[in-house]
Amino acid sequence: MIYAERIHRLEDKSLLEAFELKITEDFISFAGGFPSPETYPMDKILESFMGTLENVGPDAFSYCSTSGLDELRELILKRMSDKFDVRFDMDEIIITSGSQQGLDMSGMLFVEKGDVVLFETPSYLGAVNALRAYEAELVGVPTDNDGIQIRELRECLEKYGDRVKMVYVIPDFQNPTGRSWSVERRIAFMELMSGYDIPVIEDAAYSELSFEKELKKPLSHYDAKGQVVYVGTFSKTFCPGLRVAWLCARKDIMEKYLILKNSSDLASSTIGQYQMAYYLKNCDMDQHIEEISKLYKHRRDVMAAAIDEYFPEDVKYVLPQGGLFIWAELPEGKDARVLLDRAGRKKIAFITGAGFYPSASKCNEMRLNFSNMDDEDTEKGIRILGDIIKEYLSE
Repeated sequence: MIYAERIHRLEDKSLLEAFELKITEDFISFAGGFPSPETYPMDKILESFMGTLENVGPDAFSYCSTSGLDELRELILKRMSDKFDVRFDMDEIIITSGSQQGLDMSGMLFVEKGDVVLFETPSYLGAVNALRAYEAELVGVPTDNDGIQIRELRECLEKYGDRVKMVYVIPDFQNPTGRSWSVERRIAFMELMSGYDIPVIEDAAYSELSFEKELKKPLSHYDAKGQVVYVGTFSKTFCPGLRVAWLCARKDIMEKYLILKNSSDLASSTIGQYQMAYYLKNCDMDQHIEEISKLYKHRRDVMAAAIDEYFPEDVKYVLPQGGLFIWAELPEGKDARVLLDRAGRKKIAFITGAGFYPSASKCNEMRLNFSNMDDEDTEKGIRILGDIIKEYLSE
């Protein structure tokens, strides 16, 4: 069988492996990037389904418009305005089948073969893979604890010039590092980008999963030119199986996204959109997010305490203030892939850091997901992993 060349560019299977490892029950898996199923509000999900059937009837199973259900889009826009002081109009939002579809369509819309896409480094595997398929040159821009480094970003913009067609970033509780950009860095970033006619894809998947009381305003809030494409989703705050997400962008950009959406899948799930709208209208989303954030903060603390106790001191890690991940770094010269092989024999899984780099990668890092394991399994898994690390570092 002869396949399209693009499939051969998707060589890193780390994201696929994360999904496969999740269903291997005998593993203690820190590999996934998933919310915990116990956080899904099953009683409200059932209520929203039955309420939709009662209120909408058979139309809930018909096609809806390509842009999405009007009621749901209105509710999302109101929530964005109330929570983040960000305002878009109804012709500036569409519903997508998960945020991954939004990332894929962004590649289709903005990127041609040989174009340059700038990423934070490291960055989200799914975005790296989605844009690699369009034969873009993926260029990583270094980050620090405040976010993407402005001087290095400026150098990349100057170096690659007109070849730069997109900048992709995750300002809040970034996947994989868990870092969140400072307000000052967000402002400096948008001031720099305002000098260029380049779209900024703002992936806000984790923006509300904060362990602090105050949420930072997204890049869209500081966007004076309308160059930010905001990618939002309910997968991390409600449940991923509904595949309900959204894109916001200025009207002329959204018109192009709408064409791509129509040619991709016509429209997102109608019943899923009605359920999500019912929940937002009749249930307390803020209380739900507060409860799951409290759980994830506890699980972060359990994992961090176990790392402090069982990992060698020369293994460094980032303590996130939200999201689902802890990013750990082995000493220079060590390879996390060797560690993964040994951990697998002990039924422990995690994701190595190399696949999160758009271009040149480091091999001594790993991402640990803390959202899904209970306290006992987390402590046990980190203890076993710590023993493996100590043995490896002593060689």
